[in-house]
Amino acid sequence: MERQRMLALVLVLILLIAPNVLLVAEELSAAQPTVRQKLASMARSFLGLPYRWGGMSERRGADCSGLVKMLFAKLYIELPRSSREQIHSGEEVPMAKLETGDLVFFSNGGNVPMHVGVYMGNHQFLHAEKNAGRVIITEMNEPWYARRFLTARRVIGPWQGIAALKASAERLDSVAN
Repeated sequence: MERQRMLALVLVLILLIAPNVLLVAEELSAAQPTVRQKLASMARSFLGLPYRWGGMSERRGADCSGLVKMLFAKLYIELPRSSREQIHSGEEVPMAKLETGDLVFFSNGGNVPMHVGVYMGNHQFLHAEKNAGRVIITEMNEPWYARRFLTARRVIGPWQGIAALKASAERLDSVAN
């Protein structure tokens, strides 16, 4: 009988404490930025960076694919240098399912991308635009880009948290040395 009372008391305590523990865990995970949020925040810091064909410098400027490569490298995600190669990274995503951090590709016709940017949410993407002469954010439905949208690719999966990316980079460094 005493054992049953103890079990009942433990059960009641668990039921009283568990919701609070879950709430604290949810608050902690919500407070930590996701990889996508971190990418978007970092990408915004590049606004105004000069456009420079063939460039990949945070000081002197970058072209569209150089900008994309630099941004993802900061998150320990290695991408090829050119948009023609980057279009083969990750997995294809329909426009209706775009998420912050997805790559968006544009073409003048055919299957060869001529331009790449990073989707920022709210139907906008960040890119180094030659005509603007700098890194800007543009609406996806702007006519020039809407007519030339080729595809989108997702290179950040749900399995990639900041800690996992850093650990992966550290393992690569230790193997290389």
